[in-house]
Amino acid sequence: MRSRYGRIVAGLTAGLVLVTAAGCARQAMAGDPAPGGSGAPVTAGPDRDAAVYTQVLRRYLGTPAENSFPDRTFRHVYVLDRAVRGAGDPQAAQAAGEPIPAGTQRAVADALADVGPVAFVADRESVLVAQDGCATVRDGGILVTLGPVTGGADRVEVGVYGYVACLGATWLTYVVQQAAGDGWQVTGTTGPMAIA
Repeated sequence: MRSRYGRIVAGLTAGLVLVTAAGCARQAMAGDPAPGGSGAPVTAGPDRDAAVYTQVLRRYLGTPAENSFPDRTFRHVYVLDRAVRGAGDPQAAQAAGEPIPAGTQRAVADALADVGPVAFVADRESVLVAQDGCATVRDGGILVTLGPVTGGADRVEVGVYGYVACLGATWLTYVVQQAAGDGWQVTGTTGPMAIA
């Protein structure tokens, strides 16, 4: 009798553990806050995306070790007007991407006025010219493709692909965190970094 009772209790306990685990997984997959969180689902919004993209572009354009152009200031910064998954990975298949809202584009361009003229473009080809058999960004510029802002409430990642010419491109993924009182800040990179 005792062994049968023990098996029933063990079975019920295992079932309860599985139900609890499934509920937690479902909650995390739905984007609901984790227990003890703020109570609001983590969602991307234009204000957050604008703040994150501003910091990512400021860091990338201002760090020659990461954009692979030491001692060079870009006269024009062209940014693709859509976020492309896998932008920071040279091996990723190029997708069409999701449009970056016009309000986010304006906010980023305005916030980076001190860095230089930033223009969002719909077509990569519109800013490329043939130079010595190589597609080169016109007017001494750089073409940047951003990935979507992915992650949680306080830590996100954004892939970046910067292109200047055939032998002038970089791919990397930035980690951006929300610092108390300081807003979003780039804290480093994650994963591989490639230079061509």
